[in-house]
Formats: sequence, structure tokens, C-alpha cells
Amino acid sequence: MENFNILLDILSNNINRIDSTNGIMLIQNIINFEKWWELPSLTLSKYVFFIKILCSSVPKWWQDVSMILISNFTLSIKMTQCHHDMLKYFLRMIPSSMGFIDSYLTRFFPNKNDTSSKTVNYIANLLFLTEYCKELKFQIWSLLVERIISIDVELQNELDELDDEIEDDLEEEIENDIESDDDEEEGDDHMKSDSEEEDEEAASDNEDEDEDEDEDEEGEEYNIEATQGIKELSTKLDSILTLITEHISNALTPESLETGDGVALFNTLTTLFKTHVLPTYYTRSIQYIMFHISQQQLELMDSFLVTLIDIAFSPNEAAEKKIKSLQYLGSYIARAKKLSRTQIVFVASYLTSWLNRYVIEREEEVDQPGGMERFKQFYAAFQSLCYIFCFRHNLFRDCDGEWECELDKFFQRTIISKFNPLKYCNENVMLMFARIAQHEDVAYCFSIIENNNNERLRGIIGKVDTSKRDTSDFVKVGTVSSTWSLATRQQFIDLQSYFPYDPLFLRNYKRMMKEYYIEWSEASGDLESDESDD
Repeated sequence: MENFNILLDILSNNINRIDSTNGIMLIQNIINFEKWWELPSLTLSKYVFFIKILCSSVPKWWQDVSMILISNFTLSIKMTQCHHDMLKYFLRMIPSSMGFIDSYLTRFFPNKNDTSSKTVNYIANLLFLTEYCKELKFQIWSLLVERIISIDVELQNELDELDDEIEDDLEEEIENDIESDDDEEEGDDHMKSDSEEEDEEAASDNEDEDEDEDEDEEGEEYNIEATQGIKELSTKLDSILTLITEHISNALTPESLETGDGVALFNTLTTLFKTHVLPTYYTRSIQYIMFHISQQQLELMDSFLVTLIDIAFSPNEAAEKKIKSLQYLGSYIARAKKLSRTQIVFVASYLTSWLNRYVIEREEEVDQPGGMERFKQFYAAFQSLCYIFCFRHNLFRDCDGEWECELDKFFQRTIISKFNPLKYCNENVMLMFARIAQHEDVAYCFSIIENNNNERLRGIIGKVDTSKRDTSDFVKVGTVSSTWSLATRQQFIDLQSYFPYDPLFLRNYKRMMKEYYIEWSEASGDLESDESDD
């Protein structure tokens, strides 16, 4: 190392002389020195000094050096202190370099096949970079949100491709791990399914038994590989979101909110929520970033609620985005533990007012030509309100025991309107609402639900008079092609069935959200478990 120290000293004092055709190879060998960050402290300081002199005297070398520094972001944050010292130094000295550095941040982001540790290290270094380079903060958060969405969606797609029984087993296994860690009850769910047992019995009687057994083994191998891949993805996503939440918790202090830095971070994440998260079908975990950060302060919750309401009722937004925003609104009000009663009642009041006006202005349209998909926004708003009521009904009585927003009168009027929301909203939500509404003496829904079911049954067996308004399909008979009708109805059913803040199954991240999150069991008592939320 002594010779290397002497070389670095000589080169540092003769930068202009080595910046030539003959010196290029020497410079490249030095800046590409393997594991330079592990050099002895004296040599390391001389190495860093040489790099600073080189790039300050000949700025063109900074592009190569910065690329190497960022490519090393897969190292632990403990090993990249010198990397960040140099980045901080040159970003101030050469601010025009932010353009290509931004591109390097994207270029060297670990791909989906990289290990969880590399990805987490890279993100940790990006988050550290945001602390001293505000100019790149938005680009970095945008990159992070895009990559997390990609993992979140990939995980959801993997789950969707699994058989329902295998998916349930996997989720219950993860859920039981979480509950075991929290000293909660663990459920049993590792029994062989009936279908698997039947397959085995059939195979034993089959003439091609060996072939069937090979196929079974291949299927089992696929399931093992698939579930292992899902576990790896969920572990990676869990680690990433846990890291980001810890960073946000440290960054969002009362002092940072007072100075405006914390509010700037919240505004950045709100913007990315609107542009990236909200339009994506269907993320399962990344939305909890906003769920967590908004609950750090009453004013931040107000801001997030206003954002959702603005999107849900804006005349300039697409119908699907409005419905999605209403789903977020209902799920957030139901689940966010830090919300005040005033905020909850305000949202309920806003929804009831809008729904009342909608019924007055558009109820007669139900009998006019056209499908019921015209009223998707109405059904989404009503379903959100019912979902909120299921979780928060204890808060909706005033000091005199009367219902806020006259909810009893509102529900009694709306459920018998021509829109028939008990029929077209999510069945599970409506059934739970019916139980709670009856228990709280707000409205009686079961006779209407039974009548809807009877009409649907008559429609299935062909006893519906098609000259009247169709009650078996979401879209009226004869108004559009049956294929399009079924597709439209299925699209709306999918939207109805999406509850953004359903329980997490990421082990550590769920534990972090516990103080901010209302479980269904906390709201329902003995009515039903969280397993029936969907």
C-alpha cells in the first residue's frame, strides 16, 4: 500500500500532465480500483483526494466516477459513506451533473431477479441521497414508487395464478406467522385438500397410473416453486416497505413539519399516489405508504381526504378513477385509527349529501333506455358509505343518541329508491351492512335482499319478462350486446370488490402498521372475522 500511497500523491500533484492519451488507461484503472472503499484509512483518504482533484480539474471524469459510485449502491449503507461524501461534494460543485446522475439511478436499480438484500441496500442508499440532494428528491421517490408498484403487482399476479386453495393456504401460513409473533391465535391450515385426495384415489384406479403420478408430481413441483417465488417476493416487498416506513418516520418529525420539509415529502408522495398508485389495478401494499404518512398529523389526514374527495367527484376525472378514489375513501375512513370523529362524520355528511342530490336528480333515468352501468359512481359512493358505517357505526350517534347526518332516514330512503343499491353493490358488504343496520335499528334490508335474490333466480331460469326492466343483469336486456354487458358488469364487480386497505400479509410491515390500523374484529365484535372482508 505504501507504493500506492506514493503513486496517488504524485498523480494528485500532476493531474494536468496525466490527462492525456497516454494517461487515460492509468486513470481508468485507478477509478475502477476494486473495492477501493475497503482500503486502509490513510490510503482511502489519499484515494478520495485524488478523485476530487481529478474531477475538479477535469470535470469530464466525473461522469465516469459518478457511474461507478452509483453502481456500488447495492452495498450496505455502512460501506458507502465515502461514496456519498463524494457525491455530495460534486453535486454542489457540478450541479449540471444531476441529469446524468438521475439516469444512472434508474439504470443501476436492481432488477427483479436480484436478491432482496441488494434491492434493500440500493433503496437505503437512494433514501440517504435524498437527505443531501433535494433537487433529486422527487425523481428518486418517483423511481421508488414505480419499482415498488412493479413488485406489488407481480406479487398479486403470482397470487392470482395460484389455485384458490393454495393461495388461501399460503396467506394463512404467512398470517399465522404474524399472529404467532404477536402471541395471537394461530389457525390450522396445512391439511390436504379434498380435490387432491380425490385426484390421488382416481390415479390409483387408472390404467396409466405411472403417467398420472408423474403429472401430479410435476403439479406439486410447480406449486412448490410458485409458492416459494411468492414468499421471496413478499419478503422483498416487506423489507422494502419496512425500510421506507422507518425512513418516513424519522423524516416526518414535528420539527420537519414545522419547517416545511415534512410537508414537502408528504406533498411529493401525494402527487405520486395520484399519478402512479391510484391508476394501478390492483396494488395490495404500496398504498400503505400514504396510509401511514397521512396519519402522522391531523392536517395531513385532512389533506389526504380532500385529495380523495376531489378526485372522486371531479367532473374531469375518468369514471374508473372516480370509483377507485371512492374505494380508497371508504377503506381509509374505515381502517385509519388516528382519524378524529369530526373527520369521519364530515366524510359521511359529504357522501350522504351527494347521494341525496343524485337520487333527486337522476332517479327517473333508471326507467329510461340505457344500462345500470350509467350509475356506477352512485353505487361506489353508497358502498363506501356502507363500508364506513360497518366499521364506524358506534361514532355516528350524537350526544342525544340521534344519528348524525340523519343516517337512519337516509338509508331508509335510499335502499328503496329505484337504484336498488342493495342489489348492485358488493354482496358481502351489503350483507354485513344489513346485519349491522338491523342491529342498530337504522334500516331493515333483508326483505329487499331476499326479493333481489328471487328476481335474480327468476332471471336465471328464464322467467323474467324482458319487456320490463331487467333485474337479473347489471346491464338492461337489449340495450347493448350481451358480451359487452357481461364485460361491463364484471369490470364493475371487480372494482366493487377492491378494498385498498384490506389486511396486509407482509409480516414486518403489518406489525409496523398495527398502531395505525383498525382490524375488523375491533369494529365488529362477534359479528364476523376479517377473513370475510372480501
